Amino acid sequence: MPRISAPTVREHSERVRTALVDAAEEILRTEGPEALTAGAVASAAGIARNSVYRHIESVDDLRALVLARHLPRWQGAIDAALAPIDDPRERILTWCRVNLEQADESGHGWLMALARGGSAGPATARAVDHAHRSLEDLVLDEWRRLAPAAEAVCLAEITRSIVDAGFRRLDADDDPGLVTTTVMAAVAAILDARE
Repeated sequence: MPRISAPTVREHSERVRTALVDAAEEILRTEGPEALTAGAVASAAGIARNSVYRHIESVDDLRALVLARHLPRWQGAIDAALAPIDDPRERILTWCRVNLEQADESGHGWLMALARGGSAGPATARAVDHAHRSLEDLVLDEWRRLAPAAEAVCLAEITRSIVDAGFRRLDADDDPGLVTTTVMAAVAAILDARE
């Protein structure tokens, strides 16, 4: 039986799994998705390579677990900011602002590189798809309160595209205040044109 470094086998397993996810995140942030291998994670976590698969099923599961650390916090920040707001215009603007804040805070670029990496598998795809669908549905629902259905779909897509452009500018290290102000002004102009 392997030596454990916790009072119970379950706690030991949780600690090792956390160490693996920590190591995976560090590798992903500093070296990129292609550097994420079982050997690299094992080495960074300080465990034997053959022990990695006792705690995870695949390297893709590690990608998904790293995403799972960040995406719920992102969604929670949006939900909390929108909770007291009923006006669809203000909800759309708040959605834009909070997404940009979260992108700036988390370093959106490395998360997206993680999601798009050539070896991303089904677990990563499911995590990203679920997060994007939740975020996209929200802005579409608000546009549907302001415009006919076909127009709402177009307006929601354009809104998401403007926010995506903001993400790219944040990833390029543009000033977050400038990016947010510019995105908010562009979306506000679209909202104003609808009135």
